[in-house]
Amino acid sequence: MINFKKIAILFLIYFLFINLSYSKINFKIVMKINNEIITSYDLEKEINYLIALNPQLKNVNKKDLNAIATKSIVKEVIRKNEILKYKKLELQNPQIANVLNNLIQNLNFSNEEQLISYLKNYGISINDLKKKIEIENEWKNMIYSKYIKSVNIDKEALTQKIEIISKSNFIYEYNLSEIVFNIKNDISLKEQLEIIKKSISENGFEIAANYFSISDSSKVGGKIGWIAKNNLSKVINDKLDSLEKGDYTTPIKVGNNLIILKINDIRKTNYEIDKDSELDRMIMIETTKQLDKFSNIFYNKIKLNAKISEF
Repeated sequence: MINFKKIAILFLIYFLFINLSYSKINFKIVMKINNEIITSYDLEKEINYLIALNPQLKNVNKKDLNAIATKSIVKEVIRKNEILKYKKLELQNPQIANVLNNLIQNLNFSNEEQLISYLKNYGISINDLKKKIEIENEWKNMIYSKYIKSVNIDKEALTQKIEIISKSNFIYEYNLSEIVFNIKNDISLKEQLEIIKKSISENGFEIAANYFSISDSSKVGGKIGWIAKNNLSKVINDKLDSLEKGDYTTPIKVGNNLIILKINDIRKTNYEIDKDSELDRMIMIETTKQLDKFSNIFYNKIKLNAKISEF
């Protein structure tokens, strides 16, 4: 007489053994950030996500890809843990749709279905992407709440700048990419710059941005898009004026950080200025710059208190 109970137990043991073996191969623990375990699967998925946003990363060696993905995971987990102290993450933020639409345009897709199909090639679901967008958005909202009163805007200076711009019927715009980095204590600035320049020379600016930049734009190869010349500081314009398309600047001091800018393209655009709208736009740009500075300072502060172990 067949003992179905014994057969069922044997099958259960067999499948548990197979799953355990699979886990050992594919789910090796590579890192612990505070109380969160990061596996080799998480690392591989982050690599695929970053390649989806910046396909040039396909040309990067595995060691550097792991380093780039590790940096990205650490930042995301530390930010997420800080956000969760104040609110739940439930994909309810209305800003997610706006960011998703911008990403669809940046990747030259017509609709969300095309983006979903594209992400599937990298093993990424649309919900995976939305979760990442939500963390980034909620972090920005938190930084805004904490530091908006510390933002200092010189409206008079901006108004004077608009008066000068209004005398012309066109503007120059730069399409820019950036590498924002901290000055390290363990090596000299000269050595640090040589390492970054070598990476740019060997791998290209976008990949160097993925690797070295502390800005959120690092995920898309440092791309920040079109910016009007008049929205940039005199120091930055003085650097850019001497460059051509494809060139990049020497480091520019911005707050506690340094920034290297690359000119991807330059265009001259006919422009009829609405002074009130332009003032609002300049205030928004300057506010974002200052909040980004506070964001980096706050992130570095909480990162110092985080327990990060690599295995």
